[in-house]
Amino acid sequence: MKSPVINKFSNYTPSAKRPLASKLSVQRNAVFDLLKQLAIDNYVYFRQNNSSSVYSNRVSECCDELSASVDLIRDIIRKLQVASQKCDYDEDTPGNGFRSLVCITDIVLLHLVSVLRICSESRGVMMFRLAHHCKEIEAYSAILRFLVLAYQQVVLMLSRLDGDSLFPPLEGDYQQYNILFKGIESLDGSCFYGRPLGFQFFPSVTRIFRVIGLVLATYSLSWENGSAALSSLINSGRMLLNPEQRAKRIIKVTREADINFCRGFWNLSELPTAKLFCPTMSICDACEVKPMGPLPLETVDGGLIHIPEPSAHTGVRPVSIKILSFSHRIGISPPNVLNCLPLSPFLVIHCHGGGYVATSSKSHETYLRSWAKSLNCPIVSIDYSLAPENPFPRPTEEVLYAYAWILNNPEKFGWTGSRICMVGDSAGGNLIVSVNLKLVELGVKRVPDGLIPIYTPFLFQYLPSPSRVLSFMDPLLHMGVVIRCAAAYTGSYSDEELDKNCSFHIQSNTAGGNGHRSLQDYVDQQGSQSIVSLINLSLFNKTPMDKSPTVEENSVTVKQERTDGFDVEMDEVPCSSKLERTDPKVSASLTMSRDVVERLMDEDGAEEEDEVVNETIQTVRVNSDPFHICLSSGNFDSCLIDYLQMHPITKSSVHNFPESSDTQKSNECSRVDFDDVPPAEDEVFDEMMALNSPKNGSDAVTATTSVPNNKMGIPLLRVDSLIRVQRNKCRSLSQSLADTAALAAGHAIDNLSDWLDSPMEPLGYNDKKKLSRAVTLSPKKAAKLNQMDAENHQSHFTELLKLKLPRDHFMSPMYAPKELLAKMPPMCFVACHLDPLLDDTIAFAKRVRDSGGRVKSVDLLDNLPHGFLNFAPMSSDCRDGANLCCERIKGVLGI
Repeated sequence: MKSPVINKFSNYTPSAKRPLASKLSVQRNAVFDLLKQLAIDNYVYFRQNNSSSVYSNRVSECCDELSASVDLIRDIIRKLQVASQKCDYDEDTPGNGFRSLVCITDIVLLHLVSVLRICSESRGVMMFRLAHHCKEIEAYSAILRFLVLAYQQVVLMLSRLDGDSLFPPLEGDYQQYNILFKGIESLDGSCFYGRPLGFQFFPSVTRIFRVIGLVLATYSLSWENGSAALSSLINSGRMLLNPEQRAKRIIKVTREADINFCRGFWNLSELPTAKLFCPTMSICDACEVKPMGPLPLETVDGGLIHIPEPSAHTGVRPVSIKILSFSHRIGISPPNVLNCLPLSPFLVIHCHGGGYVATSSKSHETYLRSWAKSLNCPIVSIDYSLAPENPFPRPTEEVLYAYAWILNNPEKFGWTGSRICMVGDSAGGNLIVSVNLKLVELGVKRVPDGLIPIYTPFLFQYLPSPSRVLSFMDPLLHMGVVIRCAAAYTGSYSDEELDKNCSFHIQSNTAGGNGHRSLQDYVDQQGSQSIVSLINLSLFNKTPMDKSPTVEENSVTVKQERTDGFDVEMDEVPCSSKLERTDPKVSASLTMSRDVVERLMDEDGAEEEDEVVNETIQTVRVNSDPFHICLSSGNFDSCLIDYLQMHPITKSSVHNFPESSDTQKSNECSRVDFDDVPPAEDEVFDEMMALNSPKNGSDAVTATTSVPNNKMGIPLLRVDSLIRVQRNKCRSLSQSLADTAALAAGHAIDNLSDWLDSPMEPLGYNDKKKLSRAVTLSPKKAAKLNQMDAENHQSHFTELLKLKLPRDHFMSPMYAPKELLAKMPPMCFVACHLDPLLDDTIAFAKRVRDSGGRVKSVDLLDNLPHGFLNFAPMSSDCRDGANLCCERIKGVLGI
């Protein structure tokens, strides 16, 4: 049975929008048919009415390609749906990499329908933004082209999967599977980093990725040019106004950067503003577990086992930890504090993520503080040593030693020693599982009461799986970065071997360095002078947390982390605010930068109605129905849904899922009641006739040449007009003027973007020949030809694929013997449908269950990215995901 928490999360709705009255779905085949018809319709129109416009020709070329791509992707999706049916964790938990790939396709299909709909409705209007819509169609057509060619590789891989497995056999030589990765890597993935950056996620997450993408693009330019603050600001504006140039920069730096770049990239979450918008803590102390010799732990047979001090690679050193508590408690508070609570019966041990190469407990305070307040118990976050300086097994040794120290000294952590939960995200999840495998192997009696691995990698190998294909389109977890981190953690190769083909060798600006700043140095320096200083402020101003940093909790002085024996009171204002007051030049720069960021982050501007593109991309939910697209009820494109409900092709295919069930089969669907859908056709028939008459431009051409009539004999184009007319009747004069102003501003931006644009082909243009070839071949034959082409493709990524990593079950728990898995503590898995590491969670959870282990729950979250916990203060959707994790912790502790 699904937990009520999952249902609550699935029904989360942004407060700014009224939710759909029910959970709607639409038949996928109907959407394919509608997209193909819209593509043909616009192809004919722009072909016959190009007026020598470059953009008209480009739109017609795109629509021509789309009409061919629809049939290709339809056949591939059918094969993926068949494979997906047998790979779920269980029938009540639909979700695996195959379903995720289909979900990505559904989002792209719906958005293309939405954009082409706007073109069909508005192309005859004088203020129609042809350049903007052309680039939007090209961007998502390039994605669809990439999906066709990449999914063909997945279809070819199906024959190598055994039964319900999501990975090839774990035995044997893995090098034979690298050709799949090479085949996909040889495609042009820059299309995912331009206009559609983060399109697959909730809008609140997409806005965050836009800012991150802007930082990456401008940083790569500063690395090459050593740009100063002014040029950085100019580059920020250029990259903002020209997403295509931004995409080229991002794909270059993510594919070719070294380990120091990866570390600096993920350490951006340590910018100081973040935790100021989180709940205040009574205790937030950084301290150390000093080496005290081997620590004893009781074994299951009544004996003792001694846990040695961590010593691998860099010798014996203290283990850094951080203790967080919302309330003062005996044992962790200073002796002079009054009204301390007694020792807590509950304790949480946390291990942070970051690919074993980056971040710390400081990065993760953004959600740990909220957890500490909700749980009202101490949280101990272990700052284990990072690779590549401290590769495996150093992190495992440190966490194991810290765990033994906590069990031997519970009162020093404000704990009675009763119940304990271990939780870790990403690499931290891998680490807590590794430590518990060691505890079980050593026969330790006191193991945690439960483990909660969150979006965790359980297989540190370059083995393909359906969900790992998502890494080629993920803004944070590109496959090149994943492989680089895995190689660094295993410690099997030197930095020189791993980075010999990197284009970006990033070092700090030291005497021995190359004079280029690290990503962290860049952000720190630009923080007071340019756009980067406003990242956190702009994000937090959109969705502030429930508590301001100036508010005191329970009349207790709030303290920041204690370092060097000093308590720092948390009464500081953000550094950028102080700089604005003291430096007029900085203030002016910040004002300019804030305008740029606010435009980037603005979710309301230039969004609405017909002639203006709706910025809301319809997201979809993963469900078990292979024939229907399940639309998100919280984040939706209302214009698109109206269109689907009224268009003859899709009207009979839109269905209503009852709220009581998330796993309804297609034959259990009931038709949506359209009695409340206004207006009646006869009320606006005259206006429709006027809009569709020949004197209103060439819309009549498409109505007669490429669009068939419906059963009532009315051209389908009039359905579009019906919707448009009714909406326009409801608009006031001020709204119409605002729309006109927005369109004028949009045209100005389009012209400026064209002026900044360098002469280049649309993103993904080089893959057009491969798609044309695929039209005449089966998916398997086309995939084999693409693999042959990729054999000669060389890059830093292909060099990394040649590395061989150890098959150690403490490094990759997927290799763990069944007898160890059967004795593991109960586990609650949390993963995301669109996370490249989803299949790791599904496959490992099934392996634990089949080995006789205890799996308490498997939660799969829609439209959230890997690493969503770090975005909790900035995104209400991510915050809901963090709250679900907190509920799982409560379940383990029995709170």
